Amino acid sequence: MTKARFSHAACEHPSTKAGRAGCRKAMRDAAMGKTTESAAKAAAPKAGVAQAESAPAEGTQIVSTPAAEPIEVTRETWKDNKGKAASVYVKGVEEPFAAQGVTGWSIKFLQFTDADGKRQQIPASTVERVTV
Repeated sequence: MTKARFSHAACEHPSTKAGRAGCRKAMRDAAMGKTTESAAKAAAPKAGVAQAESAPAEGTQIVSTPAAEPIEVTRETWKDNKGKAASVYVKGVEEPFAAQGVTGWSIKFLQFTDADGKRQQIPASTVERVTV
C-alpha cells in the first residue's frame, strides 16, 4: 500500500469498518512479503490463553442448572441492576412489561427502556414490583 489515497470501491469485502481494516491488513502484508502461512501461524491458539470449549462428544450427558430466582429491584437498589433486562409489574395489569433496563426510579416515576428500545415513564405509585 502506498501513501496515495486508496478507494475500497473495487474490493469485494463487506463495506464495514472491519472489512476495510482486513483489506488494509491484507494489502500491507502483501507489500511486506508476508505469506498466508505466517498469517495462519499468527491465528493459531497461543499457549496459556484460555480457549473456547468445544462441543461435547456424542453420548455425553449435558447437565443444566436451574434458573436463578428473580431478584427484586427497589427504588434504592435500581442502580445496582441498571442495564439488566427486567420485568415491570404494574397494578391492574396481568402481564409484566418486558424492559431492556431500568434507567431511573424516583419518588414520582419509574423510567425504563422497553423491548422496542423506547424510553417509558410510568408513575411510581402504579408499580407493584420490578424483578431482574
